[in-house]
Amino acid sequence: MYAIVKDGSITATGTIKQLFPTTSFAGGVANDEFKTAEGVTDVVEAERKDQRYYYVTQGDIELVDGVPTQQYNNNAKRLNDEDAKDAGGNQLYVKVQNSDGDWVNSSEKIIYQGLKTSMTAQVKDTANKRLASTDWMVIRKYERDVAIPSATATYRAAVITECVRLETAIGNASDVDALATVMQGQNWPAEG
Repeated sequence: MYAIVKDGSITATGTIKQLFPTTSFAGGVANDEFKTAEGVTDVVEAERKDQRYYYVTQGDIELVDGVPTQQYNNNAKRLNDEDAKDAGGNQLYVKVQNSDGDWVNSSEKIIYQGLKTSMTAQVKDTANKRLASTDWMVIRKYERDVAIPSATATYRAAVITECVRLETAIGNASDVDALATVMQGQNWPAEG
């Protein structure tokens, strides 16, 4: 993507072919002299945050220190669970059908799930998947009193410890960036 910059402002953006539809170039590529003469500059990307933690939408192309820059709107996703409310601020409830066939509010609140809830579920799922391959040994120990190999017991304890550490760190995350740091710092043990 390119921008034409003239007199300190962007006059057009697009591909070279879009910007100069009636001009042909040797080998189909505009040379640097042509680009310089026409004020054509590469558009660079501004910060675009991780979409697992942010709603990212494309903004305008703006000049930043003289450089055409594609802007992005990075809005943090909800960190904590929140009660769902209508426009008047009233709690929303799950609708159920009564014996007359009418839809009425139940006593169950509608909750908008935050990132902490989904990331905690993800961590628990990872731990469960890592433990699943040796669960049969725990069952065998319980049912027939056959010892669990020490390497397996050590591995299982390490998985559980890491899961608890991550759950605590997720719960303590003060903002979306802190949560992202926690999730990037997962340290699951190697299966042993």
